[in-house]
Amino acid sequence: MKTLEHYARLFSFLNTDLEKENELSLSAVSEVLFCTPRNSKLTIQKWEQEGWIKWSPGRGRGNKSTLSFLKEPADLLFDESKTLVKKGKLAGAQEMISEYSGKFGGLEERFELWLDTLFGYSAESKNDKPRDVLRLKYGKQPFSPLDPMLASLRSECHILKHVCDTLVLYNEEKEVVEPRLAFHWEHNQAGDEWTFYIRKGVKFHDGNRLTSEDIQYSFHRFQSYEDNPYQWMLANVEETVILDEYALKLKLNHPNFLLLHILSDEHLSIVSKTSDSAVFQESLIGTGPFRLVKNNGSMLVLEANEYYFKERPFLDAVEFWNVPEETGDRTPGRTEVEFGYYREKDEGDKSRKRVKRVERNVQFLSFNGRKAGPMGDPLFRLALKAIIDPAVLVEELGEFRQEAAAGFLKAYSNEGSKEIQKILEQSIFNGEELFLYTFQDRDHVEDSEWLKQRCSRFGINIKNNFLPAEELLKKENIEKADIIHDSATITEQEDFSFLQLILAETSPIWHHLPEEQREIILNEVNHLKSLSNPEERMKKLYNIEETLLEDCHVLPLYKNMSELESDEDIQQAMINSQGWIDFYRIWFKRK
Repeated sequence: MKTLEHYARLFSFLNTDLEKENELSLSAVSEVLFCTPRNSKLTIQKWEQEGWIKWSPGRGRGNKSTLSFLKEPADLLFDESKTLVKKGKLAGAQEMISEYSGKFGGLEERFELWLDTLFGYSAESKNDKPRDVLRLKYGKQPFSPLDPMLASLRSECHILKHVCDTLVLYNEEKEVVEPRLAFHWEHNQAGDEWTFYIRKGVKFHDGNRLTSEDIQYSFHRFQSYEDNPYQWMLANVEETVILDEYALKLKLNHPNFLLLHILSDEHLSIVSKTSDSAVFQESLIGTGPFRLVKNNGSMLVLEANEYYFKERPFLDAVEFWNVPEETGDRTPGRTEVEFGYYREKDEGDKSRKRVKRVERNVQFLSFNGRKAGPMGDPLFRLALKAIIDPAVLVEELGEFRQEAAAGFLKAYSNEGSKEIQKILEQSIFNGEELFLYTFQDRDHVEDSEWLKQRCSRFGINIKNNFLPAEELLKKENIEKADIIHDSATITEQEDFSFLQLILAETSPIWHHLPEEQREIILNEVNHLKSLSNPEERMKKLYNIEETLLEDCHVLPLYKNMSELESDEDIQQAMINSQGWIDFYRIWFKRK
């Protein structure tokens, strides 16, 4: 690698042409390469052996040596980048291309065009065995750390569902809780003792048997980790009692008829007691249909679990490559299956299947009512709600922003007051600059710039701060912000999703609520957990939501349209309410 870098550096320094004789001394080469004459001589010998140069050493006093370049450095760099990618070193290839793209025009585009050809479905071989591989671009931040109790992004949670299993599973199509690692369960009449019976024969990806001890370990790990942002989920569990190898009992300090929904969430995925990791970074051992093979920041690789206790996946491998989102005028190559936010474009090939779906997720603003200053004033928050007007945002920015949201669980009146200036004058706002924090993704940047311009019309100055997810979700940044633009994950389990939204510490809402509001919500939540009737629980949640909206602690903005586009040969490729596809189901017809 160093040999190639030296070659490219000397070629650029001399600014020469192929096969042109360049007179220079060994000492001059050493100055350019920042090395000793001895090392320069060794480097030149390597170049000659590779057939990259022709070197004629000067003989006698005053006779200079001549060097002719025989290979274009851009070609060599391109070939080396391909070799690195094929070895799984995507980050190394990207760094090299980025470093030399300014010196050798067209190198970056050439690399990107070649990279495009690798994505999509591919029938490959490994160790002389055929493999069905689905390779996807992922232009957002890496999947790290991939730990059940720390996952905060929908992408991370989706991967967890493929690597791990939970005690029970919520079937989104049937809207019922079904057996998973536990094949049966029962509870006492009060709802504060729950017994689970565990499947026999289930194995972790490392070959160890699943027993009750693994479940006890997973729950204890979840409860004892101090920085776990989802502590509320098992807050009622006082003890996990092992009855035998395949049975255990959860003893609660308060009735909880929402427990099955909580246990079906990927944050309570079961991990092996032998893993003994404080936090999973690049490795994770589960029982799911795919095992995690690599997660190094530039590439995430899943391979099929040959011994999955249910049906084995059709796909042998799913790979996510961290490749930046397309910019400029270059049109990316199409692959057999693509999914993401819908953007209006030429549909081209009419034979491809296209499915569009409005996500249940809601983009929203959280107003920091705990912060000293105008955000603590309900009148000022009311004025902000009227100024922003989500319907106007959707109309003006368009694209994947499909419909204005008037709530998370149900639609409420989202009409703001018409007397904005009057409300502002009655509020305590005195020209203070507001700080809005959000993600670095294109949609959040566009929304935030629109919000800034919108508010400036009324003399409200907003300073936008775009942060990586791991920075944005830090407590100190959430508390520092006046406004946070975030996305609420709302699944078919509406009751659990909404509780996660308002109680999880990865959500800004809990951090932004005044203390008295927190106490009211906690009392309501404790009450609804004791209700066995789902309809009664939802009524309680509607009341909480209505209060948050009326007091302008949160402002729902809009729902996105997601799209799945695939070839006719792709089977069982369905987009879920979160905008992702199930890699466990997907399969390909042979041509």
